[in-house]
Amino acid sequence: MQKRTFVTKSGIVLAGAAAAVASNAYAQGTDETIKAVIIGCGGRGTGAAANFLKNPNTKIIAVGDVFPDQKEAALQRYGLGPEAGFDGFDAYRKAIDYAVANGAVYAILTTPPGFRPIHYKYAVEKGLNCFLEKPCCVDSYGYRMLMDVNKLADEKNLKVGVGMQRRHQQTYLDGIREILDDKKWGDILYTRVYWNMGGIPVRGTGEEPTEMQRQIRNRYYFVWLCGDNILEQHVHNLDIGNIIMGNRDPLYHPKQCNGMGGRAPRYFGGPTPRVGEIFAYHFVEYEYADGRRMYSQSRQVAGTWNCVNEFACGTKGSGPVPRPKARGEQAPDPYDVEHTDLINAIKQNQKYNEGWAGATASMIGIMGRMATYSGKVVTWDQAVNSGKTYMIYENHDALTLDSDPPVLPNADGLYDAPIPGVSTDV
Repeated sequence: MQKRTFVTKSGIVLAGAAAAVASNAYAQGTDETIKAVIIGCGGRGTGAAANFLKNPNTKIIAVGDVFPDQKEAALQRYGLGPEAGFDGFDAYRKAIDYAVANGAVYAILTTPPGFRPIHYKYAVEKGLNCFLEKPCCVDSYGYRMLMDVNKLADEKNLKVGVGMQRRHQQTYLDGIREILDDKKWGDILYTRVYWNMGGIPVRGTGEEPTEMQRQIRNRYYFVWLCGDNILEQHVHNLDIGNIIMGNRDPLYHPKQCNGMGGRAPRYFGGPTPRVGEIFAYHFVEYEYADGRRMYSQSRQVAGTWNCVNEFACGTKGSGPVPRPKARGEQAPDPYDVEHTDLINAIKQNQKYNEGWAGATASMIGIMGRMATYSGKVVTWDQAVNSGKTYMIYENHDALTLDSDPPVLPNADGLYDAPIPGVSTDV
């Protein structure tokens, strides 16, 4: 597989807020305003749109969401007429078609991650530069689709950003430079990465009229929608740990992993039932081809140790990856910068495709989940080529909010979860 590189020679995208824009002209646009379509108008979608709109000469011209109420709220928020909003499982197609016909060059793809490869593929086919919220897929089929679409985006000279904001955060950029270029800790022996936090709330009202609606409103608890917490949240830490281990190669990855995980009662302001099918905690040991390791923890259990960070250990010492902030330091918001970097790449017609790194980081999380679900050693090749498919890819556009989702509750009204040593995810 051909190696891809980032914009800079160092392989890490520099903070866009510090970079001057050489020209307002760009090949894909018809005028100086960068027009965008949002696919997925929930909290992350409106948040990403707000980050995008902080840049000058930007405008939202179309919205799409599976839920009519979220579509209507977005139309009002951006001052759009009803002709610019679309709902349903095929809303992405209709919204993108409308947006392209009206001069859009930018797609903000922020639905639950299971939908990402489908929406990304269509947006690139239609010639849009894309911002993909993380993670970029939830299973190996989606990963393989992403890799094909990344290649197509490069062929069409489209620019792709991914919502892994640590890659655009100054303390991380400085910390990675110190560790990899200045050899602050010497040669790296292993990394430790964590996303350990308390419980997350059960979302939605619980009174949605169909199972499909209940699951999408409460997406964080279903693998086909979020990929489990090792992917949905921990992908950030896995990405940074992998950078430190791999010297910025966006296609670098572990060769295999083993791990353990399980479920636990979740508490968020009081006990809640075992909602959904995901695990509450994962521990994964990733092994690289040279024998070095990345040790990973992700957990969502209230009353436990909280830690969201990454650490490097080398021949000269160890410490956290991000450089500590200096007193009074105020760096640009990385959630803003990731859009500024993408917009600048479009305007300057620079090669820019974070989709390769986004796919790799997502697949590392997927491989770890396979190991914790099965209780077995899982190789990269096994994970990529033989992993279980969770998302509905076939006849996707024919789905409705009345359709059955891929997983249904059992006779007790609960959801069956994987059993290590019994379940097969590979």
